[in-house]
Amino acid sequence: MRLITSSVCAALFLTVLASTAGAERPRLLERWREARAERLAGTEAPGAVDLTVGGLDRRYFLLDGRKGNQPAPLVIALHGGGGNGKTMIDRWQTLARQQGIVIAAPNGIGRSERRGTWNASGCCGEAMTRGVDDVAFVQAVIDDVSRKIAIDPKRIYVTGFSNGGMLTHRVAIALGRRIAAAGVVSGAMFGNEARPRGPVPMLIIHGESDNVVGFEGGMSETRFVARAQDKPFLPTRASVDFWKRANGCLGASVTVRRGDVSVESNTSCRGKADVVFYDLAKGGHEWPSGATVDATRLLWDFFKTKAR
Repeated sequence: MRLITSSVCAALFLTVLASTAGAERPRLLERWREARAERLAGTEAPGAVDLTVGGLDRRYFLLDGRKGNQPAPLVIALHGGGGNGKTMIDRWQTLARQQGIVIAAPNGIGRSERRGTWNASGCCGEAMTRGVDDVAFVQAVIDDVSRKIAIDPKRIYVTGFSNGGMLTHRVAIALGRRIAAAGVVSGAMFGNEARPRGPVPMLIIHGESDNVVGFEGGMSETRFVARAQDKPFLPTRASVDFWKRANGCLGASVTVRRGDVSVESNTSCRGKADVVFYDLAKGGHEWPSGATVDATRLLWDFFKTKAR
């Protein structure tokens, strides 16, 4: 009976999605993923951990996918604007249990615990306008998880979607001597970033048809996102080039095209800090999960080869 109910709900959702204006689809999809995560994790979200950072009460969700007590890799997964940590647990939980990964998925700052944003110094929303130090929060989460669980300090990774991807850039810049690799999905930079503390392997995934965080940069085509910005997004190419310079990548890039997907690899970089860019010609504002591009799997396949 539960399976039938879930199938009916999914069918109703697809019907609503088909009739929804394009600009509102990303928000609707994120809310669907959030509701699905709550069904899987339970309304009390097992693994919720509370911290006080910078005088603010903060929360993150912890999934321990270890198969034993040996030190495990840690992935910090940052949700998109208007979401929460449970959406990222949903995306990572199956792989985490298969591969023995620890996942920490923090909540951003917002009007409610379920609708968080991150301060990426250019976007977004309440976290930005309040000047919240979200880099310090991510560092505190890493420290707190490391006290609770045996974490391999050489295998700490950070990834994020959309606004969380914007913060991922900031975290990789500030914590570059601690982060073994980073990955950004549908995120952006703003041109006001500091010089990174050290080379960080970086995987960037972005769709050319993204109407929320535009592939070519600028203010968002989606109104509620544009209102949450105070600086235009840089083009995705600028983010790729930023990390190529920061990581001291030499020589020509190698680009391989697979249908609508172009994969650019820069491997002759300082400290083996590769920069890889997935350009999705038909991709929108999404966390890809298809047979051709599965963002979670791609990120883990990239991360697992990197150690600090």
